Amino acid sequence: MPDIISIGEALIDFLSTDKGVSIENTTGFTIAPGGAPANVAAAVAKLGVNSGFIGKVGGDSFGRLIINTLSEAGVNTDLLLVDKKVNTTLAFISVKENGEPDFTFYRNHCGADLALRQDELNEGYINDSEILHFGSISFTGEPLKSATIRAIKIARGADKIISFDPNLRPSLWENLRFAKSEIKNGLQYADMVKLTDEELEFITGDANIVKGTDIIIKHGPRFVIVTRGSRSCFYNNGITTFEVPAYEIEPVDKTGSGDAFVGGVLFKTLRRLRSNKTIFNIEKDEMFEIIRFAHACGALTATRKGVIPALPSAAEVEAFLKRAGDGGT
Repeated sequence: MPDIISIGEALIDFLSTDKGVSIENTTGFTIAPGGAPANVAAAVAKLGVNSGFIGKVGGDSFGRLIINTLSEAGVNTDLLLVDKKVNTTLAFISVKENGEPDFTFYRNHCGADLALRQDELNEGYINDSEILHFGSISFTGEPLKSATIRAIKIARGADKIISFDPNLRPSLWENLRFAKSEIKNGLQYADMVKLTDEELEFITGDANIVKGTDIIIKHGPRFVIVTRGSRSCFYNNGITTFEVPAYEIEPVDKTGSGDAFVGGVLFKTLRRLRSNKTIFNIEKDEMFEIIRFAHACGALTATRKGVIPALPSAAEVEAFLKRAGDGGT
């Protein structure tokens, strides 16, 4: 059974073949399976962890492509369900001049990921895991929202670690006020949170990273990591704060690099659990090394096109760390 489970959206990314243009100016697309929780499931699987994904796709060619791709990456898809009444969710993505992705979703009233019901969950599947990961997009509509909350409550009742990625996508929300409320609701369930500095300011209303992360901690998480692209990331567990520099790379496509980062943190978390060590209240230098490993996962992903095919293996991360002078994993 999977040690790490992700729940939420699995979809097809239509990736612009043109660089540095908006979606309306692109001349073509390539297709690739994606969706942040699905990417995280693939990330930890490619690192060598028993990984599972809970979600729903349509009974169409896109749905079959997602199932096949995740399976090939090593993800258990027993609870990636097929629903012939809905279409697989689609996302169109271009990479803007600054290297950041631009998203347009085809999901309203038809996205299969939203159709997952709580009665379709398998409680034993969750209880046999160690970590459950979810994102805020699960809270954008029903019945997926209720299914996700039910999965979280099962995991919490069995003392599993809960990981949360706010992953703000404004176009998927009815309005930003509702988005902020639902993301804050998600924070109360989480043990660990990874978010961007833009998401931190959106949620807390505070651009000061120390004050902002203190606010996040007050909602319930035991630690928060804020990624800041090519600059660095920031860690706060309510007692200790520190910054971790990013690696210097030549990015090709940053889509999914944050999911790879999360995968790296979850991979290291599971390894500590397997050694009867906690991920919480650990020494600064130990957490620093975990984040450096996660940075390497994200950096490698950003140097390649696409998401799931770009996710690194543990051997690739080890080689990257050695080249960077950080040693192995």
